[in-house]
Amino acid sequence: MDVNELSYRYQGNEGETVPKTVQKLTFSSGIQVLPDELCYECRDLQEVTLPERLVKISDGVFYRCTSLWEIKIQCTVESIGDVSFMFCKALKKVEFEESSSSTSPHRLEIIGNAAFASCSLQRIKIPSSVNTLGKSAFDACNVLIEADLSTTSITEIPRKIFSRCRSLQTVRLPNSLERLCDYSFFSCIGLVTVIVPIDSKPIKIGEKVFGSCRALANIVLPKGSTADEDVFVGCTLLHGRFGGESDGIVDGLVHRFDTFPVHRICYDNSSVTTQELGECIQRTKDNNKAPFVDEFGMTPFHVLFSTISPREDLLEGLLEKYVDHDTGILDSKDANGKQPLDYLVTNWTETSAPLLETTLQRWAIDPLVHWGTTTWMEDIQRKVQAILLAEDDNELREALYDGACSDFAHYRFMEITSIFEMALWKGRLKGICSNDGAKRQALEREECRCVCGSHIVIPNVVQFLEIPRATSQAD
Repeated sequence: MDVNELSYRYQGNEGETVPKTVQKLTFSSGIQVLPDELCYECRDLQEVTLPERLVKISDGVFYRCTSLWEIKIQCTVESIGDVSFMFCKALKKVEFEESSSSTSPHRLEIIGNAAFASCSLQRIKIPSSVNTLGKSAFDACNVLIEADLSTTSITEIPRKIFSRCRSLQTVRLPNSLERLCDYSFFSCIGLVTVIVPIDSKPIKIGEKVFGSCRALANIVLPKGSTADEDVFVGCTLLHGRFGGESDGIVDGLVHRFDTFPVHRICYDNSSVTTQELGECIQRTKDNNKAPFVDEFGMTPFHVLFSTISPREDLLEGLLEKYVDHDTGILDSKDANGKQPLDYLVTNWTETSAPLLETTLQRWAIDPLVHWGTTTWMEDIQRKVQAILLAEDDNELREALYDGACSDFAHYRFMEITSIFEMALWKGRLKGICSNDGAKRQALEREECRCVCGSHIVIPNVVQFLEIPRATSQAD
C-alpha cells in the first residue's frame, strides 16, 4: 500500500489504517462500524462516502480532518461518537439521509459529546429519531446560523451544546423539552430568536444558559418555567425591558406577546392557518388595541422572518394586510438595528427562497414602478436576481443585499430630493417670470438647477409642470 495515496478504499481488515495523506475515502459495503480515531487528523481528507449499511460512527473517527467540507450520514446510522467530527474546520454541511420509510425515516438516536464542536456548519436540523445529545455537541461552531431541534423527543438540552456559536441567530426547540442545562447557549452573541412551542411544558433553565446573549429578544417561555439567578446575565435587551432580576425576566417572557396577538402567531406558526392569521389581524385593526411594533422594535415581519423556514402563505397574508398599503413597514428597524429582510436574507434556505424573492419584489421593485425610472428598476431587478442566485453562499448573498439596500436608499433619496427640487425650481421660475421677463429667465435658468436630482427632474418631470408664461413689455 502506497502511504501517499490520494484515494483510498477502507476494507475493515484487522489493523488496517487510513493513510494520513488521503484526500478521498470510500468503504467496503459490508462495514457497519467505523473504529475509534480511524481518520484521526487526516488533514488532507476532503471527500468521504460512508458505507450504505453503516450503524455506528465511533469516537474521534474524523477528528481534526480540517479539509473535510461535507458529509452525508446514512439513515442506518444509530450513533455518532464523541468528538467524531470535532475541529473539522472546513465542514459546512451535514446531511442526514432519510429512508423511504414514512414511519421511521431515521435511526439515529445518539449524537455524542463535542461531536461537531468547532466545525463550520451553517445550519443543522437534528433528525426526529434523536433522543440523546451530548455536551458541547456544537460548541464553538462560529458560522452556525440556525439550529432546529423541533421534531426530536429530547427532554434536555445538554450543557454547552451551542455555547460560543457567535453567529447563531435562530433556534427551534421541541415541545418535549423540560430542561435547559448550564451554559447551553452561553455567549451566542447573535442569538435573537428561540422558538418554544406554544404547548410546551414548563422549562427549568440552568446557570448562565443565555449568558451574554445580548441580542436575545424574540423568545416566549411556557407558564411555570423557572430559572437560576444568573441565567440572563449580559442579556442587554432583556435587562433593558424587564430589569436585571431573573424572575422578572422569566415573567416578562412568559407574557411576551400577550398584547401582540399577530406577533404571537408569527412566532410559533407551525399549526396556524392563514384564515386565523387574517382574522387576528382584522381584530387588531378593528379594536385598534394591539400595537404593530413591540417593545423591542419588532414588527410581525421581524418575528416571522427570524424563525426557521417561515411559511409562504403567512407571508402573503401579512403582505396583503400591511405592505400593500405601506411598503415602508419593511424598512423599520428593531432594537438590534435590523430590518425584517435582514433576517430573511441571513436565514436563507431553499424553502425560504420564494419568500425572499416575493418580499424583495414588494419592498424594492414594486415601489420603483410607481416613482422610479426604468434604469433604476432594471438595476434593482438585476441585484435581486443576484441575491437569489447566491444560494448557500451566505457571505456573498449578504454583501449583495447590502449593496441593493444602499442603491435603493440612494434612488429613494434622489426621488424625494427631486420632488423638493422641482418645487423650488418651479417657485423660482414663477418669481423670475413675474419680475424680470423672459430674458431674465434665460439668464437665470442655470442658477435654478441644483446638483442633486436635476437630471431626473428636467427630462421626466418638467414637461408636466404648469410654468406661467412670461408677459412681454407690450403686455
